[in-house]
Parts: sequence; C-alpha cells; structure tokens
Amino acid sequence: MKCEMCGHQCSIKEGGYGRCRMYTCINGEISERFPDRYLALWPGAIETIPFLHYTPGGHYLLLSTIGCNLSCEGCVSYVLAKNQDLLTDALIHADPADILRIAKDNDCIGAIFCLNEPTVSLGTVARVARELHATGLSIGCASNGCMSEKALDILLDYIDFITIGLKGLSVHAYQINGAPCNAEQVFQTLKTIHFRKIHLEVAAVCKTSGMEEIVTIAQRIQKISADIPLHVMRFIPFHGADTALEPSATAAEEIISACRKYLPFVYLFNTPSTTYLNTYCPDCNELLVERSFNGPMGARFSGRYVQVCPSCNYSIPVRGRWYSQFYHEPRFRGGYRTPVALDMVYSILKAVGISDEATMGMVLTKLLSNDYLEQLQTKLQTPKGYIEFLQVLQQWSGSDSFEPVIRFLSERIQIIEKNSSVPKKPRVLSVLSHPLLPSYPDKMENTLIKLAGGDVLNYNLGYNEKSSERFTRDAFQKLQPEVLIVSGPGHLTHQDFVDLCMREDLSAPALEKDSIFMVSGTHISAGPSWVLTMESIANYLHPDIFDFDLEYEKKALLKTLPGL
Repeated sequence: MKCEMCGHQCSIKEGGYGRCRMYTCINGEISERFPDRYLALWPGAIETIPFLHYTPGGHYLLLSTIGCNLSCEGCVSYVLAKNQDLLTDALIHADPADILRIAKDNDCIGAIFCLNEPTVSLGTVARVARELHATGLSIGCASNGCMSEKALDILLDYIDFITIGLKGLSVHAYQINGAPCNAEQVFQTLKTIHFRKIHLEVAAVCKTSGMEEIVTIAQRIQKISADIPLHVMRFIPFHGADTALEPSATAAEEIISACRKYLPFVYLFNTPSTTYLNTYCPDCNELLVERSFNGPMGARFSGRYVQVCPSCNYSIPVRGRWYSQFYHEPRFRGGYRTPVALDMVYSILKAVGISDEATMGMVLTKLLSNDYLEQLQTKLQTPKGYIEFLQVLQQWSGSDSFEPVIRFLSERIQIIEKNSSVPKKPRVLSVLSHPLLPSYPDKMENTLIKLAGGDVLNYNLGYNEKSSERFTRDAFQKLQPEVLIVSGPGHLTHQDFVDLCMREDLSAPALEKDSIFMVSGTHISAGPSWVLTMESIANYLHPDIFDFDLEYEKKALLKTLPGL
C-alpha cells in the first residue's frame, strides 16, 4: 500500500514500515504504528515552541510523538526524530480524553504538537484536535511543511495555528536533509495556510553557508503577508554538525536588521545576548514586547508589553488574548530542552563505547521515567553530581565502560581541591555571551570557577532562571568584578566581548586590566569536557599554583572516550 502523507510516497508491505517508520500496513490499510502515544506530555509556555504572535504568554500542553520524514544536519531533536525505535518503551499512552483532562488540570488553553513532525502521527493529531475543539481549547503544531496536499488538507481542517520551518531556498538545501519536497512546494504550503486564515509563523535556519538567503526568504514572505513573523534560527551544531556553519551573533543580528527592511517582525533565536527577540514598533521603533533567550529554539516572554504603540498608535498583529503572567519551566521540560537532554545522554553512551540499541533504548527509557529529568538538572550543576550521573548511567547500562572517564574526572577534581585553598580569591562574574547576561547561580560553570579558586559573584545576585527582570548596567557597576569569564554558544571573540562592554558603557577592574577569560568553544557543560574548562580557569586565575598541560589533558580525556 502507498502511504500518502508526504512526497516520499512510501510503498509499505503488509507489516512493514515507511521511511519515517511511523506508519505500517495492517490488513491492507495504512495505520499509525503508535497511535495516541507520546514521548513528551507536559505544560509549557507557547514561546518555547516558538510562537510569538499567537496568545502571547499562553500556557499550553506540549505534546510530542516520535519520528520525522526528514534527516536534517544538526537536528536538535535528532534522537527522538531519527532513533525512534530506541524510545518506543518510553512512550506514554493517552487517549484524547486523557489529553483534555491533563490540559484542564494544568490550566492550559490548548495543546501544541511539537519537537517532531506532526504529520507522522496525523491520526493522533486529528483525534486530539476534535476533543479539544469540542470544549473550546485551541490546537497548533510545528512542522517542516514537507507534506502531501492530502495531509495538508487534513491538518488544516483541525489546527488553529502553525509554524513552518524552512530548510532553505535551493533544491540542494532540501535534498541534503532528505526532504520529499522543495522550497517552492513549501512556499505554496505557506500560501495555502495563509489563505485558509490559520495563524502562521515561519522559521528559517541561518548558517554561514547561506546568510543572504535569509533576506530573500523575508522578501518572499512579505509577498504573502508582511504580518507573518519570521523566526531566524541561528544554526547551533547539535549532534556533531559542522561547527563552521554556526554564524556569529553579530553576523546573525546584521541579517535580522536587513530582513526588517522587508518584514517588520523578524526575530533571532539561539542567541543569548540578543535583543532581537523583542518586538519593536515598525513605524517609530518603540519597544512594545520584551522577550529573552530561553534555550534552543525558544524565547521567554517577560510579561511586559503594550498592544498599541504609545507613541504612534500602531497595533501589533497578534491573534488571541495576551497572558502577562511569567511562567517558569523546569530546565529539562518545555520546548526543545528535552530533546537536548536526550541527545546529551545518547552522545555520552556513544562516547564511552556503548552502541547496541537495546542498551541505549533501555537507558533513554529510564531517563524519561520517574521524573529523572528533574534530577538530572541538579546532577549537572556540579562536577561531583556529574560523576554521580555517569555512575547512574553505568548502573542502568550494566557496563563498566564508564570507569575510565569517572576515574579521570575524579582524579582531576582531587588535584584542584587539594590546591585551591588560596588566601586571595579574585571576584569573578560568569556571563553567557554578554556582560549583562550573568550565568544562573546553579550552572556548572560557577561551580568550576569556585573550585578553581574564584570568588563567584553570581551566587549573590538574586538573579536566576525564575527571574523575569533583566540584569542591568547599574547592577553590573555595583559588582565591580575583577575577572569576567565568558561562555555560551556562538563564535564570540575576545574583541567582540570588549566591544559589547563598550557599547553598554561598562567599567570595572576586569575591563581596565583586560581580565577577560573566554571559555573554549569546545566546552560542553553537559559533557565531560567541563574538566578541561575547570583546569583552564584554574591556570588563568592562579598561574602561580596551577599549570595544567591542557593539550596533554585533552588527549588523556579522549583516551577514556573510545567512541567519541
């Protein structure tokens, strides 16, 4: 039988699977393999998906199945999209009535299918939509847009809002991602969605290999409607993608400025320091809506907004009610942070040499069970907690492959602890890509600085993940840090950071003496390379005490990770 959900048009034999492995043939009929079964099912803010112009601040039930019909380089949802058979035992069964009950119990105003392609579970989407619509709740989804006309018609009969992620404009951009369609077909889909008066937002990935293409995308969207928001996703090389494809924050912001000549509502994601997540009046540039970075692909709505510009009376084209209450989500729940956690564990297993699917599937299932994701947040805050996390993975996998890396990390911590009791500890502020974006107190990098002999100012700021207020210039000036330690995504150079400090008109001993330490881009806080960062910080803060040979240390660490 032929599956007509997308352009792959898979011919599925009885009992077999299509390319996405989410449809099978039973008694001559195409059926979902996992109807009404979910990997993710929890409440979250609509901006984490993201949607920025539909019920801003709205609280939705976020739903994710597994599988995808594409194979995109650097996919943030790689494990759940392309290794779905590892996760089948972790799926939660919930019929549409269950979804409605959970949504109401959590004061959600609707549900959103996200994290993976919804058309690989189209029957489930339709059943949930019918149930929710009957009680006045809305439903939306995030899609790659590579679907058949039949699937599109079915989907648009049920959803109220949708975001479509473009892969580029060229035929090649879609071919390398295994897409059964091209850009022209997806743009036709955008036109159809807009014609059907369904709320539409569009996302596009910004890579160094096609920066100017983003401007052309903005021009083409303008011809459909200038009110359509465009989300520019600065490429982050997840899952071993080419790091050279990641543009700098400055270059990405320049593209946003160029796009706003054609589209007034263009936003920049995956960039902690940016103000280009805010909405400004297109007529007079007044700040209308304030948002901030919230992990991969996500934004955080501060709750501060005006619907109508106080200077010129321009009205923002937003659908639905505004919700001004700030909503905090646990670190590995909501938006794309859960796929990041899955990818992190998957990568660790591969690094220590575990590759058999049964073991990997069992470990990932345990990770998603019994609220361990919340425990993981705590474990990753300290080096010793990280080692305990590796010991948990070792127990779950029944493998001694973790022993070498656990031993290596433990020995290095002992060396640091033995020598870090220094009488004079420099006052250190840890920031994320921008001088006015301090790292949250419970982040791993602050523990590393403390272990390396620094007096961590972040611990006493009163600024954390639950804060809706921005950290200000005045707050920075009061701290007067002696050292600034800068981490975060993006190719931020030392000079880039100095320029940011000058732009904000900051002054401090750290700036006067150029005591700025840029954490290596190879540091991944959730991976074992944090030990190299700890050693490099120790060398920088106390060169009279520490003298780690970082090249030797890197090679020694890699020896403990044979599958890396």
